[in-house]
Amino acid sequence: MKNVGEIKQVIPVLIAFVIICAVISVLSPNFLSVTNVKNVILQASINAVLAVGLTFVIITGGIDLSVGSMTALTGVLVAVLMLKGFGGVPPIGMAPAIVAVLVIAGLVGLWHGLFVTKLHIPPFIITLGTWLIARGLAAFITRGYPIVYPSDSPFLVLGQGTFYQIPIMFIIFIAVALIVAFILNSTTLGRHIYAVGGNIEAARVSGINVDRVRLFSFASSGVMGGLVGILLASRLGQGTPVVGSGYELWAIAATVIGGTSLFGGEGTVLGAVLGAAIMGVMINGMVLVNLSSYLQDVVLGLVLVVAVTYDTWRRYRRR
Repeated sequence: MKNVGEIKQVIPVLIAFVIICAVISVLSPNFLSVTNVKNVILQASINAVLAVGLTFVIITGGIDLSVGSMTALTGVLVAVLMLKGFGGVPPIGMAPAIVAVLVIAGLVGLWHGLFVTKLHIPPFIITLGTWLIARGLAAFITRGYPIVYPSDSPFLVLGQGTFYQIPIMFIIFIAVALIVAFILNSTTLGRHIYAVGGNIEAARVSGINVDRVRLFSFASSGVMGGLVGILLASRLGQGTPVVGSGYELWAIAATVIGGTSLFGGEGTVLGAVLGAAIMGVMINGMVLVNLSSYLQDVVLGLVLVVAVTYDTWRRYRRR
């Protein structure tokens, strides 16, 4: 029954996605070309991984504004660890570097959770601080210059390679989405995440370890930001401090468009994925029709306002 409810919830999102694709294909015949569809899939995969990670946090009633800057910092860190070494330590292999960066990203998310649960700092404030810190550290480490991978580096396969013509980045995204969907829909932890977001005091009284649930949610969002940083570094062939600008807003918009409530307590992975697909198509479509980058920011703002307004209206209508 729950799955049926989820499908009904995302049907309007799916319809909106089809309409947007139809409109853009009319405005730009190149939209449905094989090359462009592949670009849309790659762009949407990046946004979807961030959106899926944010779904954990937003369902519990929190927010994470740091994920965009964390993609820049983790992309730089994995390049430094693999190509330059750090603190007198020589460069390490691809697998150890990836694991180290994911652990660091998870610890940053855990740090957010500790500030929220133990020091009662609003999630908006602590993650906004990390947004600034991470972007600054990425620029400081690189001195503003990208760290470029050799063209034959096996690391580039993650972001540029394919498996039976399917982009490996897309396969990674599908694996992540399935894991998160399983956690939310089929585990006790998933039920606790929804309970905490629905009514945190009632969840605490019922015996749920609220702090542990919120720590897990923020740590998971951090790991997703780290994973996207690694994938972006591989796709671009470099670790650079300038990537990820505005990604946190696109990801938040994707989750809300997909039906995740900013008030907490409801949301689905399927909705977040469809929301990310809409955002990916919109980003690609604005480029294809040569819309000014300044106006693209205007569109982002309007999408956020409409999505949040609809979420608020939908919530109060049920009261």
